Amino acid sequence: MADSLTANQSSAPKQARSKQTKEKIIQAAISLIQQRGYEKTTSNDIAAAAGVSVGSFYTYFQDKRQLLLVIFDRLADEISKNIFESIGPEHLFDSDVRANIRHSVASALDDKGIFLGIQRAIHEMVMKDAEFAERRKAIMQRSISKLRELIALAKKANLTWEVEPDAAAFIVHRVVFDLSQDYITGFCDFDKERAIDALSDMIHRYVFKSKA
Repeated sequence: MADSLTANQSSAPKQARSKQTKEKIIQAAISLIQQRGYEKTTSNDIAAAAGVSVGSFYTYFQDKRQLLLVIFDRLADEISKNIFESIGPEHLFDSDVRANIRHSVASALDDKGIFLGIQRAIHEMVMKDAEFAERRKAIMQRSISKLRELIALAKKANLTWEVEPDAAAFIVHRVVFDLSQDYITGFCDFDKERAIDALSDMIHRYVFKSKA
């Protein structure tokens, strides 16, 4: 019993150090890819920036590609959390739903804007790597499912026009996603705040009845 307790106590600091080391590697990769881009960042560069040996890097990650997948998942979860925090089921009856929609649309662009270098690297990998493409597809399906649930709840409460939740969720997701992708890739120039306002108005009028 005592030996078991001692072993557990000694393993806890090791686990904490391991977690810290892994996080240092992730943060170093984010910083370098933001500055240099994915192709110009090597695993050795990441290890040096994290202050760990190359061997330590490969203890946690097979290569920089797998590391970027981990970062992809983390950013996707964080962006999803921020997008839906102001437009959850509890917000459907708020007096100004349009403001909630605007906050969500702005989050979709602002969060991606914080990590433009990472988002561009992910976008490039999606275009040429099947696993990245499948990962994005799964992330998009989760977001569409959340939107579908929200629109269905709002429709049941007689807050919406006669929209079909599946189609409405798909359309709303696509227009927000496409705008955010144009923003991070620089595909076209636009005034971000005006675009957010216009898109928020469009979504609100398309889905929700006027409370006037």
